[in-house]
Amino acid sequence: MGGNALAAFGSTRCSRDVALHMLDDFQARFAQITGHLGNAARVEPIAAYRLKPDFGDLDVLVDSRVFQSMPPKSVVDALSNTYGLALPWVKNGPVLSVGLPLPSDDQCLQLDLISTPAAEFDFSLGYFSWNDMGNLVGRVAHKMGLKIGHNGLWLPMRDGTNLHDELLVTRDFEQALSFLGFDAARWLLGFDSLDDIYQFVASGERFNPDLYPLEHRNHTARVRDKKRPVYMGFLQWIEAQRGLRHFDWSEDKALYLQEVMTAFPSLREDYEYSLAKLNQVKAIRACFNGTVVTAITGLTGKKLGQFMAHFKHEHAEGMADLPSLSVEQLHSLIRDSHQVFARSVEQSTKNQRKQD
Repeated sequence: MGGNALAAFGSTRCSRDVALHMLDDFQARFAQITGHLGNAARVEPIAAYRLKPDFGDLDVLVDSRVFQSMPPKSVVDALSNTYGLALPWVKNGPVLSVGLPLPSDDQCLQLDLISTPAAEFDFSLGYFSWNDMGNLVGRVAHKMGLKIGHNGLWLPMRDGTNLHDELLVTRDFEQALSFLGFDAARWLLGFDSLDDIYQFVASGERFNPDLYPLEHRNHTARVRDKKRPVYMGFLQWIEAQRGLRHFDWSEDKALYLQEVMTAFPSLREDYEYSLAKLNQVKAIRACFNGTVVTAITGLTGKKLGQFMAHFKHEHAEGMADLPSLSVEQLHSLIRDSHQVFARSVEQSTKNQRKQD
């Protein structure tokens, strides 16, 4: 995605008419080589605004089961056979970039095939469609303490600054949009222009232009979004508008948790289970940690870490029971395990000496 993966192979921009013709032609060829996979060969182009004049690449979602049945090289080889020439390609994570031949010699149009699990397919299609719109609505999700991405709407679970879990809220993109305050019915109609997309985002019930300036983002987001023409265009669009909605956001994201739970009641069970796991981990850490183990065994440094790993492995099924033990029982368990560990280290040292 982005159109630069095949620059060394002559990838170039081309007009809308040429790009869409090539996309239709590719889909026919792809259906031919994957027809034997049936429903597992789902492929969907990612929509761009309808009046986009030219394309630097074409983005297409592909059911990941295609690449499980046909490795990327096999897919490219099969496509190459249909075109009658070897197609250039590059694999980067879940994206397989293939150069579709243009009439001009030594030029191609980059096609990005994005491998997507079937369970995430529809949400990914919604998130990626309409030129970075998913990223723009994602600012609202973030302000509510949520995270939206190609694989769903999520509730990050934090203990202070520590992220200890992430809970799936929904993989229904329309439902996610509606909850975040956007008009899902309008979204279904699609968009003719970038201005239409910007108007859609700004019409959201929770819209506030202060969410978007780069100086209000973290370093990673600033670097990423500064390279996105649609995002930067939205910042310019905001500056030119008057009377935009300014939703009154609270800085305390926890205040929006009840709204999330009310809208998605099935989430509560996962939420409570996650908190219970966190509390259990904290309880274990309180009674089994470096300070406690050093006081009992005298171990420090590397040997301390090795023993603690040994103990956790030896008592993997009983770690959750540690907080319920008395101090005497816990210390006895640690001492016994330390004796086993010490004998193991001693035997390992003897064996090494024999080999030397």
